[in-house]
Amino acid sequence: MSIRERVRRPISERELDRRWAAARELLRENELDCVFTQGNNMHLGGYVRWFSDIPAEYNYPMTVLFPLEGGPSLIRSSGSPLPEWGLTRIKEVFSAPFSAGLNYTGAAESGFAVDYLRKRNSRRVGFIGRASIGAGFMLELRNKLPKIEFIDITDEFDLIKARKSDEEMELIRETARIHDALWAALPAIVRPGMLEYQIRAEVTQLLMNMGSEEHLLFMGTAEPGGPCGMSTFQYANRRVKEGDYGVLLVEVSGPGGYYCESARNFCFGEPYAAMRKAWDTAVEAQQLTADLLTPGRPAKEIVAKYNEFAASRGYCQEGRLYGHSQGYDLIERPAFMAAHEFGEETMCIRAGMNVSLHPYFTDEKQTVYINDNYYVREDGAEKLHRTLPEIILI
Repeated sequence: MSIRERVRRPISERELDRRWAAARELLRENELDCVFTQGNNMHLGGYVRWFSDIPAEYNYPMTVLFPLEGGPSLIRSSGSPLPEWGLTRIKEVFSAPFSAGLNYTGAAESGFAVDYLRKRNSRRVGFIGRASIGAGFMLELRNKLPKIEFIDITDEFDLIKARKSDEEMELIRETARIHDALWAALPAIVRPGMLEYQIRAEVTQLLMNMGSEEHLLFMGTAEPGGPCGMSTFQYANRRVKEGDYGVLLVEVSGPGGYYCESARNFCFGEPYAAMRKAWDTAVEAQQLTADLLTPGRPAKEIVAKYNEFAASRGYCQEGRLYGHSQGYDLIERPAFMAAHEFGEETMCIRAGMNVSLHPYFTDEKQTVYINDNYYVREDGAEKLHRTLPEIILI
């Protein structure tokens, strides 16, 4: 095995060249000398990996400095060093023992960026992902570099990142296949008498064995006639029994770090009537919105159509995310979210997006959740998951 082969699924240099060329074109359009971004986890740190093919992880912030000319540089904690063979065309790595839990170490992190921009006599610098850049980091740059004009180019960059290349879609399809394999195996994994956390453990082990990089699970179970919800791991001490039902949401990134997500209801026996009715309505709602995934359509229009449909059938409307794009990030733009006084989605659907749609009905009688991914083409949407839209019988 060569050293480079130790990377589970490296992105190709051709793909890196494509990304960097698109980023540099954006820099030139905005007359910028450099752009930077930051992330601190694999689930929602995709800006970092997009530029570097290196995931942000373990809650240690990592910063990418990407100049108009030359390769990118990284700022990361020396507490999580990278092997040289893992640095694909990275020009330099600056590191020091800083951590978010050690407030006084933040000066080292921001100091590297200040020195980098000063040495290059930067005048206009872009930044991507205001919501993911540390406040202390940004304040230090503004205070130490008052002559530099900082420009937010997140909106423009998000559209570039949301439209996937053929190579990216190949990895996304592989992630969807991992999901489908899990659903096929679920009846052999789950059995009455297991505790919810044991089910989670078995599912996670299978996902890891099939090559997933990161795996988030939300699950709930209940007796017929009441809601089960979808809880996190600390609430997973319930023992399942014959006649129960449940919901499992699987949010997995496959080899290469690209996310899909899928969800199904499962039953220990035949579904009860109220649940079956809600499930059939959710399947209809998902198809209705999948048919709306056409280039040029505003994302906010889709969630409005969904809420109108759900209300007409007597089910709860979606006040959170009804759907969203996915890639290196579990949640990417565009987001199908109802308009809110503090902001709304402005991005429209474009060909090349990988979109997750997840109708969610919960009330005093049941919890129903179906989730699948779709690839947007010029002529409409292609469903990526092959698992049938059916309740899984255990």
